[in-house]
Order: sequence, then C-alpha cells, then structure tokens
Amino acid sequence: MSSVELVKEDDDPREEEAWIMGSNPDAAIRVRNLALYLERGGSLKEVRLVEGETGGWTVWVRLASRPGEYRLNIYKSDAPKIYRDVGRAIAACRDDFGYYGPITLSTERQPRGLVGEAAQAAERKGEPE
Repeated sequence: MSSVELVKEDDDPREEEAWIMGSNPDAAIRVRNLALYLERGGSLKEVRLVEGETGGWTVWVRLASRPGEYRLNIYKSDAPKIYRDVGRAIAACRDDFGYYGPITLSTERQPRGLVGEAAQAAERKGEPE
C-alpha cells in the first residue's frame, strides 16, 4: 500500500493549496499530511473506524477533494495509526482533525463458537479459489 504525499510548488501562485498525490486511490495518508491538508482548506467528507482482529482501531477517511478512501498512517511510516480505544479514535477525529460528521464503526473480528465458525465457513465458501 503506498502513502500519499502533499505536494507544494514554491512558484505556484496557489501556494496555500494542498494537493494529495498517489497512484492508488485506495491508499494511505500520514497524520502530518492530513493535518496539513486540513490546515490548507481541505475537508473530510467521511470517517470510518475499523476494529482489527487484535482489538485496535484504524481510521479511514474520505477527502472532499479526492476520490477513494485513505487509511491514516503514523508519521514517517507506512504502518497504520492504531488506537487501542474507540473513544480515543473518535476524540482524535473530532479534536485533531475537526471532523464532527457521522463516524461509521465496523469490525474485522469474528464471533467465537458455532456462530463464528458458521460465519467463517460462509465467507470461505463465497471466495473463489
């Protein structure tokens, strides 16, 4: 998964404008780049929090000016920013990124026991081999 970078042209009269560039529309954006994008007038149109198998929460955002969904990565890394608590992830969206719209929660966890085994079997059955 490639990260997206903000590009600023020094000779460009639109120097206050932030651009997100990436070859894959479903890529990642680093925390610092997202903050810079928002600082320069960009906005978020959707936020999704995904609970991983280990219980950590990753943040996925849709930018108002770009197609696709971007996973939030930590500063200077291609690793996702993971929050151990959903409350902290929501607070980061509100406080750090100024997003007060709806936040979708989803999970990658599967229930244990017979229900979980049935769900996993149904998922495997639907996958092409």
